[in-house]
Amino acid sequence: MIFDFSDKINKSGIKILFSNDEANDHFTEEMTFSMNQTHSTNLKIIKEGKFIYEDTDGIFSNDKNHFLTVRTADCLPIFFIHQNDNIFGVLHAGWKGLKNEIITESAKLLKNYVDDLSEMIVFIGPSISQKNYEVKNEFIDYFGSSFIENVDDKLFCNLKEIAKSQLNKIGITRVIDSNQCTYENENYHSYRRNNTTERMVGVIYYE
Repeated sequence: MIFDFSDKINKSGIKILFSNDEANDHFTEEMTFSMNQTHSTNLKIIKEGKFIYEDTDGIFSNDKNHFLTVRTADCLPIFFIHQNDNIFGVLHAGWKGLKNEIITESAKLLKNYVDDLSEMIVFIGPSISQKNYEVKNEFIDYFGSSFIENVDDKLFCNLKEIAKSQLNKIGITRVIDSNQCTYENENYHSYRRNNTTERMVGVIYYE
């Protein structure tokens, strides 16, 4: 099943799709690039001849022929598009990546291609919502109490708002949220819901 979020971006030429089937034809294009994700803060600029990037959680390109993919099952898929098409990319950001400031690391890379980060558009794809993401006490130390809600002595963390806050700090304010929860929507894969080993595949490309 394919989910098309391109209309939410409202950016000419850009497509953002998700599939719950990793074998879908959209993700087997000749110029498709993917990551062996490890919850790191390692980012790469796409180089010709290398299609899978090991120990990597963010890939970027300035070539409109490239298809960039990310695999998630509750973590945040964060897509970046420059308004003048200088660069585009995607991050895989779970709590570990956010704690270790993968978004700040992305700013360092983007500044090599973009003069003003406020020119970037960001889309956060389907991911787990706060009310379904129960966490331990140490998350307050990691992120502060403003992103943690206490409900009946259980703590719930808002990963999306953490990401938005970090994006704002690096100067990116055009952040679009899919408003889709992987835990609640059974068309999406969710590790928290049923410990699945399957993953959603998101792709960003120019048509």
